Amino acid sequence: MGVQLNIKDPETVRLARKLAGATGRSVTETIRQALEQANVDREAEIAARIAAIDHITERVQRKLTPEMRKITSKEAMDSIYDDGLPA
Repeated sequence: MGVQLNIKDPETVRLARKLAGATGRSVTETIRQALEQANVDREAEIAARIAAIDHITERVQRKLTPEMRKITSKEAMDSIYDDGLPA
């Protein structure tokens, strides 16, 4: 028993057939390769976002004074705000 995917959108079917015809691959192979590439692209985008966050975190860490490194984030916020209002 084969696994099936029923695509009900005519434009999606048209695009899949067009790309399959242009590449000489089957529609199934064309769709599989497109999905594999989409997953690779998504993973690369996530990795790039994580790298950017890591870079920003490192920059912030370098700017922290020794005194700032000793307190918790709650203590820092409590020193700035008093009952939700600026101290």
